[in-house]
Amino acid sequence: MFKRVFLVIFVLFSYLYGGFGLKLVEPKFLKPEEAFKVYATQDKDTIHTTISLAKDIHIYDNSLSYKIVSPKELELSVVKPEPIIIDGDKVYEGNLSIDIPIADITSKIKGDYTLEISFQGCSSAGICYQPINKQFKFKNEIKATAFDKFSTLLKSGNTTDIASALASESTLFILIVFFVAGLLMALTPCILPMIPILSSIILQQASKDGGEVKKSTAMLTSGVYVVSMALMYAIIGVVAGLLDFDLQANMNNPFVIIPVALIFVALAFSLFGYYEIALPASLQAKLNSVSDGASSKGLIGTAIMGAISALLVGACTAPIIGGAILFIVITGKALLGGVALFVMGIGAGVPLLLVGAGASKLVPKPGGWMNMVSKFFGVLMLVMALAMLYRLVPNDSGDLGYSIARLEKEVKSSNKPVIVDFYKAGCASCKELEEITFPNEKVQEELKRFKFIHIDVTNYTKDDKDMLKKYKLFGAPNLIFFDKNNKFLEEKSLSGFVKPKDLEEHLKSIK
Repeated sequence: MFKRVFLVIFVLFSYLYGGFGLKLVEPKFLKPEEAFKVYATQDKDTIHTTISLAKDIHIYDNSLSYKIVSPKELELSVVKPEPIIIDGDKVYEGNLSIDIPIADITSKIKGDYTLEISFQGCSSAGICYQPINKQFKFKNEIKATAFDKFSTLLKSGNTTDIASALASESTLFILIVFFVAGLLMALTPCILPMIPILSSIILQQASKDGGEVKKSTAMLTSGVYVVSMALMYAIIGVVAGLLDFDLQANMNNPFVIIPVALIFVALAFSLFGYYEIALPASLQAKLNSVSDGASSKGLIGTAIMGAISALLVGACTAPIIGGAILFIVITGKALLGGVALFVMGIGAGVPLLLVGAGASKLVPKPGGWMNMVSKFFGVLMLVMALAMLYRLVPNDSGDLGYSIARLEKEVKSSNKPVIVDFYKAGCASCKELEEITFPNEKVQEELKRFKFIHIDVTNYTKDDKDMLKKYKLFGAPNLIFFDKNNKFLEEKSLSGFVKPKDLEEHLKSIK
């Protein structure tokens, strides 16, 4: 009996204090916030940073980086102390202090900014921590000038940032920004198709008046065209902002495309000389007296073409337009948003007004050649009608039918960063991305790190609307990003056409 009791006691002691018992004693690891304490303070000329490491904790030299992440990304070149060597790796232990001259930041960044300190560390007890990113926001005493604000807003590809910036600015500043944005749009391919349309209208007017183009008539025609175009921009903004209705998307609807194409056909046959698009005679007489004898024939057609032209170039919707619409949604200031877009339309129409102002000098003496030119522009109108009808050709991209749930499921299944491309058929900027930016060799190299999801929102279904609303997007093209941990990076979203070099740099900033 005694031997059995002794044997049991021996086994228990062997278990508790022998090899089995030792397995129950595990080393205690510090939490990340205990192992790494990061500080950053700012004085007049310097940002002082300190990373305080607990005992037996070290961070790797090649993982340590300092950069500005807002309002734009800026990698900082800092002076690091000499690291020590542990197991062949360069590391830091104890307290690591690094100073950053503020002038290195304010010379390139205007306004307030956010500093991010990134690193990865390990414990000598045998554990390595996940990469750590600590951010610190600082006030910049050097305030951004109006020019700096213009540049930042007009260059931004993020509609959310634009909407937020507009919400904090004065009405005058907002209107000036949109006028400048319109002037810049006038230099893009978006406005170029409007010039032959307006020229054909003025030329048609000249042929009806014996080849004479009065300056007052040409300017009146141009003015009606541009104002109609600007009003359509305003309507797009207000309707889209208040009713969550994407007029650009509905330009792919057969009930919209076919009537628009028929209007182009009607204008074409008018240019061929079969009939004349004009206002009622009584209204023409009144306008004639107001405009000092200038003919008002065809002004109703001019107004219609101006409005339709705004819709046609809506496929190249710039981020500034999307920002304005989001601004209306966020603030509810529909009147201000509409006026801003109207002002932008006037800015975009400046070259068209110049065409009208110089029409009397550009059109030579009357002759049979004018009929030939009118017919040429008539053919051009038919080509544009066919281009509209081409949008009805079925899109077999295979990327239709996405929903928020499907997108989130695909993102969560990825262990790589994700880029999502929202695309529409008939969108010029979308095609430019597909044919110019994405095929670029350096962009392709960066895209290897990403899972690429291509979503066609041409049909603008309820699921399409819900996705665009969730990610605060308007129109197309739009690019959104998720990091390798499946986190949506709202501040990284891009709208409109992006040049290959710009997208390459943007992709490099996403981990």
